[in-house]
Amino acid sequence: MTAISNIAQRILDENNYTTSDISTTNLEYLIKNVCDEINSECGTSISFTPSSGTASLTATDAEIVTIKLGTVLYLRAYKDRGPNTAQASLSISSLTGDPQYTLFNKRFEKALERLKLATREPPIYITNEPTPTTE
Repeated sequence: MTAISNIAQRILDENNYTTSDISTTNLEYLIKNVCDEINSECGTSISFTPSSGTASLTATDAEIVTIKLGTVLYLRAYKDRGPNTAQASLSISSLTGDPQYTLFNKRFEKALERLKLATREPPIYITNEPTPTTE
């Protein structure tokens, strides 16, 4: 398990966003949504409680990577909002055609699949093979 303090600020810093783009408190709500989504999709039990912009996240490294990727996608949707935005030159195709969006989306889907595999119980195989003998 790895602990990251002030996770919202860390995600802002890693992705060249600032608190003028989104407050750390609001970003924590997005992080919580991502954690809930991962828990629902993968059967994990990530616990995250927003804390007025200073929350820490404790999870496995694989979970943290998935949370960060998902949060950036949620943040992009929060900031850009497709064709309903006030920016005349932005459309939904400009968001989904963006190389960063495409990369993060692919990596998030792959990370979700890895977590699903990691949390799945291994299959039990029953065969009707004779018991091996040592000779």
